[in-house]
Amino acid sequence: MNEPASSNEQTNMAKPSPAEASIEHQTISRDELRARLGDRSLIILDVLPKEAYAEAHIPGAISLPVAEIETKARQAISNLTQEIVVYCGGPT
Repeated sequence: MNEPASSNEQTNMAKPSPAEASIEHQTISRDELRARLGDRSLIILDVLPKEAYAEAHIPGAISLPVAEIETKARQAISNLTQEIVVYCGGPT
């Protein structure tokens, strides 16, 4: 039987560095995003569940369900200095 991790144990979750934590967040419009779909300097993340991504997604988007961000972001995003657009099913 697996015991819950004690509060003293370390986990392998990716924590942002101080530089990453201070990055400014901005909003991009749908029109801006459409205009930049071919821009290789832009990373597009779909944070919906994998099933929703399989049904439909923005061309070129990377599937990274919100529940997996802490554990898989560094694997999914090779260059954290690039501009990243995150989208979900609607305004939150």
